[in-house]
Amino acid sequence: MTETPVWRRESTAYLFGAWLLTAAVHVYVIVPASVLPTVADGLGVPQTTAVWLVSAVFVSWALTNVGVGVVIDSIGDVRVVAAGGAVAVGIALAGWLAAADGLFWLLIGTRVVAGVAIGAIWIAGTTLVGRLYTVEHRATALGVFTTSPPAGFAAGQVLGPRVTATAGWPAIFAAGGLLSAAGLATFGAAHLSIGGTTGSRDDGDEPDTDDVTTDQTTQQRFATVLRNRTVLLGAVVAFAAYSLYLFLNSWLPSYLTSAFALSADASGLLAAVFPAMGVISRAGGGVISDRLFGHRRLPVLRWSFVVATPVMVLLAVSTSIPALVGLLVVGGLVIQLTFGVVYSYVQEAVAPGNQGTALSILGSAGISGAFSAPVIAGLLIDLTGAYSAAFAYAIAMAVLGAGLVFLVAEQ
Repeated sequence: MTETPVWRRESTAYLFGAWLLTAAVHVYVIVPASVLPTVADGLGVPQTTAVWLVSAVFVSWALTNVGVGVVIDSIGDVRVVAAGGAVAVGIALAGWLAAADGLFWLLIGTRVVAGVAIGAIWIAGTTLVGRLYTVEHRATALGVFTTSPPAGFAAGQVLGPRVTATAGWPAIFAAGGLLSAAGLATFGAAHLSIGGTTGSRDDGDEPDTDDVTTDQTTQQRFATVLRNRTVLLGAVVAFAAYSLYLFLNSWLPSYLTSAFALSADASGLLAAVFPAMGVISRAGGGVISDRLFGHRRLPVLRWSFVVATPVMVLLAVSTSIPALVGLLVVGGLVIQLTFGVVYSYVQEAVAPGNQGTALSILGSAGISGAFSAPVIAGLLIDLTGAYSAAFAYAIAMAVLGAGLVFLVAEQ
């Protein structure tokens, strides 16, 4: 595929629009964690129950992700991003109304629906960006795109306490919806600016693998992808990486308040350091893979987990705020190096017609780690009355990832 100036303009416009929408919906995803004690009190539930406001999004995301991938391969990634954005905006505003009435289970229901829409936005956006760039630039482009969730998470951790102090905690859901509306409008403007093309698979991309034809049935496509060892390995690696990521994003504000007696504003600001590092490392992982390692993906994955394991151990035992900040910087950098690279690693292992399905399987595994880690950590905190067992679980996930990435060879 030759990248003409028109193609580059199209690629950049879609990348920017998809990035902004994805960042916005991730503000909505994480913002309850930034003020979890206040939300729990307002709803009359324990914090370990209130954390389901975060995990519920990832449960439905994981359960529907494979089906979403099939839809992407059938109708096109641009349409799926737009539809997912529209649903995310509407359901966020419905969640605001449920929160204002103190209706916990209805609020959970809105978060479940949101998870389906946000999962669709993420996988379709990833497929779109990966398709629009050649192999020479794909990991870099995907690395840039995958900075959108940590940007959204960091903004949500900072925004939540301030919105709560100004307008009350239910308003955090409305804020997420309004930001998502702005992101959706930007994506739509990008689409219109390049002539309103659909972004379907046949608008210029050439296959970079030929192991499968694109006229397979859904069942054949799914079976072929499941037999791919690279896809399965990438899925487990993603499970471990996302477990680490969401464990820290969900419980770090509460941990800082409990263990270091910080205010909600201070703990939110400090907790934002971890996801904010992803803005550097996710893009950096792609650049390192493309430039330093000649498009090889495994060296980045290996270094990520090798460094992340001792960082998690030190986070569990640190008693100094300056040391904790340093560990959050390092941990945020190395843990999030994997995300853009593992998507490239899997996407390049299958034919273009199967990429949506492959990435949806990878996404389902990763998001399974994302929803299970906060819940498992909450159960361990409830059982032990401390955070040490929860950190032990996170350390086990780091060890699992480190072991897996040394078992395989580069493609």
